[in-house]
Amino acid sequence: MQENPQDDTRDDLMDHLNDIGVVSVLAERHRLEEKVGKSRARRSLGVIDIDGGTIYWANVMKEDLSKDSPERWWVHFGVPNEHKIPKEESVRIKTKRTKAFPAFGSNAEVKWQGQDQGLGLVKALTANDEISQLATDLGNIEVRSMSGEFRGWSIQFDQKVEPTIDHWETLEELAEILLSAAERF
Repeated sequence: MQENPQDDTRDDLMDHLNDIGVVSVLAERHRLEEKVGKSRARRSLGVIDIDGGTIYWANVMKEDLSKDSPERWWVHFGVPNEHKIPKEESVRIKTKRTKAFPAFGSNAEVKWQGQDQGLGLVKALTANDEISQLATDLGNIEVRSMSGEFRGWSIQFDQKVEPTIDHWETLEELAEILLSAAERF
């Protein structure tokens, strides 16, 4: 029987964040935030607490290898918010990247699509060149309002990420835009 080695993706992300100057520590397991992004096939590798900004934590999710699909990872960055967004007015928007030449080639354009409940987030995020570059560099982004046990916003990447300090500043800018939008509820 082959032993299943521990996945170090969470530890690697924490080390990387500390390397770029974002103070972060591994959190105790079984925290409430581990449920953000969880599904039947996905499991949390744990939460990283982040100090000193608008983004307070990161939850690393993994879907294990199966006969039909390879291993996959997601990273959710959490932005707590005191303004409660009603569940029936939840926001869920994501990037859609188009290629310069179909099927292969470099990403040419990033657009946001989805339900922003009239907050103007789709338009604002599409127009922000730094946030578009963030999606081009790090992968697809999905933003969701959370109204359950955790209140606030989840910024999800659909793969492992290693942000630079410039990426991190843009991610913090995205979080500030989300918090400003939530004040309208």
